[in-house]
Amino acid sequence: VGISACLCGQPVRYDGRDKFNVLIAEQITPHCRLLPICPEAVAGLGIPRPPIQLVQTGDSIRARGRDLPHTDVTDRLETIAGIISRVYPGLCGFILQSRSPSCGLGTTPVFAASGQIIDPTGSGIFAARLRQAFPDLPMLNDSDLTNDAIQRFLHQIQLRAIQLG
Repeated sequence: VGISACLCGQPVRYDGRDKFNVLIAEQITPHCRLLPICPEAVAGLGIPRPPIQLVQTGDSIRARGRDLPHTDVTDRLETIAGIISRVYPGLCGFILQSRSPSCGLGTTPVFAASGQIIDPTGSGIFAARLRQAFPDLPMLNDSDLTNDAIQRFLHQIQLRAIQLG
């Protein structure tokens, strides 16, 4: 099961911190093997690094620097998602950091070039490309973690593992 590395306690976020999640450690980790991945760190963006955000540009959404709007890391994040999907075709699930411009799934704000939020339910570049590569992959944001959601997720990943053989 892939997981945003910050949720495992790795200090890989843009601010050099982690987002350790005790529910994951207590209720998910005992039942599966976790593969921590930080797409931004793997893409070589550094730790700490200037924050990025999703910006609508014409017909596409780009991951651009919040304070340095000329910085565009979209292609790097898409490349990482492609590599992960090819290297780990047997992924059974993925737990993502919500509201992340790389990892959030349906929770990440998308901004207009003017700086106004135009969609509060965007998906990070990595998460969106991972969803394209694995349309049936069970995916869960950290913000969705409840006892019931965790039990459903564990059941879904178990079914996927059986399907993958």
